[in-house]
Formats: sequence, structure tokens, C-alpha cells
Amino acid sequence: MDNQEQSRPARSLSGFFLLSFGYVALRFLLSPVRSRLLTGQLPKELYGSLTLAVTTITFLATLLALGAYEFLARRLPGLPAARQKGWLSLLLRRLALPGWLAAGAVAAVLLAIGRLPGIAPADLLCLWADLGLTLWLLYRVFYALGCNRIGTLRTIQLFQNDLWFVAVFAAGAWAAASFSHSLWIWTAWLAVLALAVLAFDRHPGPAEPPPGEGVRDVLAFGIPLLPMMTGEILFRLADRYLLLAFRDMAVVAEYTLAMNIAMMAYVTGASLLDLVIPHLYAAANRRNAGAGAAAAALPPTDGMRRLFSLMVRHMTGLGAILGLALHVFRHDIFAILAAPDFRNAADLMPWIAPIPLAFLLSMVASRALLAQDRSRLVGGATLAAALLNLAVDFAIVPRWGAPGAAVATFASMAALTVFLLAVLHAPRWLVLADLRPVRLLAGILACGAAYHLIDRLLPDASPWLRIPLAGVPTLPLLFLSHIFTPSDMALLKPPQT
Repeated sequence: MDNQEQSRPARSLSGFFLLSFGYVALRFLLSPVRSRLLTGQLPKELYGSLTLAVTTITFLATLLALGAYEFLARRLPGLPAARQKGWLSLLLRRLALPGWLAAGAVAAVLLAIGRLPGIAPADLLCLWADLGLTLWLLYRVFYALGCNRIGTLRTIQLFQNDLWFVAVFAAGAWAAASFSHSLWIWTAWLAVLALAVLAFDRHPGPAEPPPGEGVRDVLAFGIPLLPMMTGEILFRLADRYLLLAFRDMAVVAEYTLAMNIAMMAYVTGASLLDLVIPHLYAAANRRNAGAGAAAAALPPTDGMRRLFSLMVRHMTGLGAILGLALHVFRHDIFAILAAPDFRNAADLMPWIAPIPLAFLLSMVASRALLAQDRSRLVGGATLAAALLNLAVDFAIVPRWGAPGAAVATFASMAALTVFLLAVLHAPRWLVLADLRPVRLLAGILACGAAYHLIDRLLPDASPWLRIPLAGVPTLPLLFLSHIFTPSDMALLKPPQT
């Protein structure tokens, strides 16, 4: 073996940690900066309106894709580059553009008949442009994921999701003057990002149309996922609109900030899953080759079981440990991340902190089922759980407000996770040697004990001391308890092409 071949594992390992933990670390650095700068510059009502608009547009773009995002992530691994490029071109022309135009027509009709009170025509035009730009960028994100081009994926995600606040903050008082001003700044940011992707993310060579396949095949895969996407939208948005209906925008702003901070734990786990899921799908594609309609009934291969066990271990460890940190150090976190007017939101964290763990485990279970091509089941179950969440919200939000909304979300998502794991027959997917349940539990308990000790011994210390101290035991315990190990890299070889 020559020196070049010997260097490949090292480059692979360093690349994995750079694109997973390095990316997550960068997001952790940016998230507090974003929260502090936006809550310090924007009035509470404007912060709530802007973040609600950003979230709504993102999920509308997800819904308009009709499952094409998941199709790209599921189908592209292992295909030749020309075929991958052909799928992207086809979907942009035949799904993305018609969907965006249809959304604009519907919005224009609703505005004309007075169904959108309080939204100026110029703001609606801006939101429509945001929808188109977000839709296009998300297609490029999932295309990069399906092609295992994680560097491109991370770059687009970073600028689209994490750095847009830079433009709002740079505009200063002008951005804070009105919702319209801040909205146009976000639009300009997305437009510049799209132009940059077009200029720098070029794909040489011709696109090869999928032989014998087309949009109908995408819809056959994606339409059953519409209930899942609708359910995810309801999980992320319904509680905030209900809080707006039964409380006011100030409560929505506090709940949104608390949820955004807690969901940093979800983003951490999801960023790691982005690196593993293509390998699970590629393994399923190799298993399914030549099986036809019987592929869904095939048992998971040993490689699929080991990847699933790794995902469960990673997500359980991260979700539980970060949830404990959010709960114990909630006042410290808000003292650092939020302006004084928003710090009462820290009282919501005990109710919100468990939610990311439930989201992460449901994501693991649903992706394993999608690897089995059981999209209809995943979609129906997610929508049913979201409707359950909505019913519980209606029952308790009028009385309990934001804490009630958080409890409803966690309980419904936990029920969804248990159901998906039961239908998957999770024990048949688990390899105990890769799950390491005893070490996993020990690591979680050890971190919880360390956080409690810091809280008891240094109750009045500065948040700038307590938070770094919490990281001192966390990082070693993640590895000493084998939640993460270098041997995990053996399961993450590049998908075969």
C-alpha cells in the first residue's frame, strides 16, 4: 500500500469530524450570537413575526416539494453522477417551478378576496420570492446529501440557516423599523446565496435523464410522505399559532426563542445523521437490487443493523445529555443568549428540554422505515401524531399556555417514536455490541451527576464560568462511555457507486 492509500483513512476520519462535530461546533457558536444579537436589536413582537415567517416559509417549501427531497436522499446514493444530475434537473423543472407558480397564484387569490388581513401586497410578494428561493436551495441541499457531497451540503446549510442574521444585524435600526424591512433583508440574503451556489457549485458533464422513470415515480414515493411533511409542519407551527390565538405575540416570541435554543440539540444530532443516513440508504439500495416489489419485505442486512444501532446510540446519548444541560443550566444559557426582555423564557426550558431527544429518535426510526420503502406508513403515523398533538394543544394551551404546548409536543412525538419503533420491530434491527446500552446509560447518568454537582457547588458563579465547566466532563464522557468511538468510522465508508 502506498503513502496515498495509507493517508485515506486519516483524511476520511478528519473529514468526518470536521463536517460533523466541526459543523455542529460552528453552529453552537453562531446560535448564541444570533439569538443575542436579534433579541437585542429587534422588538419582541418583530422578533416573533420574523422568526415565524422564516419557519413558515421553510415548511411550505418542504410541503411543495411533494416528497422530492426525501426521494433525492433515498434514490441518489450509488447512482452515476450523470444520472444524479438528471434527477435534479427533472425535479427542478417539473416539480419545483410549477409548485412555486401555483403557490403564487393561490396567494394572489387569497389576497384579492381579503383572506390575508394584515399582509401588505409588497410583503406578500417578498414572501413568495422567499418561498421560491428556499425551495430551490433545499433541492440543492438534498441533492448534495444524496450525492454524498457533504462539504457542499454544509456550506449551503450554514449560509441559509445560520448566517442570515448577519444581514439583519448589519442593517441596524433600518431592519428594526418594521417587519417589511427585515423581511426584504432576508430575501436579499437568500437571493445572493442562490447566485453564489449557481456560480460556484457547478456540475461538469451532461445530465442523463432517468431511463423509464420520471416525476410519476417521484410522486409515487413522495405522495405517501405528504402526511409526514404535513405532520412535521403541524408539530413545528401549530403550537405557535395557537399561542398567538390564545395569548399574544410576546408569548410566541418567548416560546419560539426557548424552542430554538432547545432545538440546537436536535440540530446537533440531525447534522450527524446527515452523514450516516446516505450509507443506510445505499446499503438498502444494494440489498434491494433485483428484488423488485419484494424488496420492502427483505430483512435488514448486518450492515444496515449496525448503522441503525450506531444512530440510536449517537442520538440517545446526545439528546439526553444535551437535554440535561439545557435543563440544569437554563438560566445561564438565557443570560448569555438572550436580551433581558427575553430571559423569562428560561422558565419554559424544563418543559421543552426533552423534546429534541424525541424528535431525534423518531427521525432514526422513520429513516429506517424509509430504507424499507414504507413511506406510506411513516407518513400516516406522523400525521396522526401531529393531529394528536393539535388536539392536546387545543385542550391545554388555553389554560396552560406555553408549558402546555411543550408538554403536548413531547408527549405526541414520544408516542410517534414508540409506534414507529414497534412497527419497525426495532429489536431485530439492533446489534447490542454496537448499541452498548450499559455504557450509554452510564455516560448519560455521569453527565447528569456532573451537571448537578456544578450547579450545587457554584450556584452564584457567572454563566460564563458555569457553562464552560459543564463542557469539561461532557466531551471526555462522550468518548469514555463509547457514545462516540473511532471504530464508528468503519461503518461509514463512502457509498458504492
